[in-house]
Amino acid sequence: MPSRLDFDSDRSVARLDLSPARSGIFTPGIEAIELTEREVQRFNELAHSLNEAMPPLSADQLAGVARRVLRTAAAGGESPFIRSRLRRAAEMREMASDSAWPLKQTPQRRIRDLLAYLDDPNGLIRDDVPVVGLLDDALLVDIAMDTLRDELDHYAEFCRFRRSVSNRGDIAHDGTAFDRARWERERDDELRLEQQLRRVRGSHYATGAIERVFHVY
Repeated sequence: MPSRLDFDSDRSVARLDLSPARSGIFTPGIEAIELTEREVQRFNELAHSLNEAMPPLSADQLAGVARRVLRTAAAGGESPFIRSRLRRAAEMREMASDSAWPLKQTPQRRIRDLLAYLDDPNGLIRDDVPVVGLLDDALLVDIAMDTLRDELDHYAEFCRFRRSVSNRGDIAHDGTAFDRARWERERDDELRLEQQLRRVRGSHYATGAIERVFHVY
């Protein structure tokens, strides 16, 4: 079923089927963007390695997306979609470089390959192209988010918990004494305690115990 590209910054995973005939806008500084077959293939290979569920995209689809971004960003000059996805890329970079948060092999490979592409100024679209120069980077981040979202959410929770522990004085302020394994243990302990309290609150144990201990004559 056809769908369109949604650049809502609160959503993830681009849905691409936009024909270039459906959009178009003149942007000063851009005479032409050439999407070579070889670079499109490279883009699709990386996209598939980041998210196996992502179908390959044609040059026409990618060109249509670029025109859509140009139209969306024409008023303000900057695409909120690109900005928000590059912010998520920065979170991935921070997570991958945090020695206290060792990654499993698959997410580690995905993030490594994605960041290598982002650090290359000559991808599908050159980084120095006005407005859309980082569009291919943002699209790949968006595609990867579907497989890395849980890992990023857990890391964000870990960082918040590490700061709270540090503020209590339990560890050094640099956080080196607090790692993923300890966070997972303490999280599991909290979950077990919460489940136990929920069972107690949902039972009549306390009432029954009071009635057995205290007798009214």
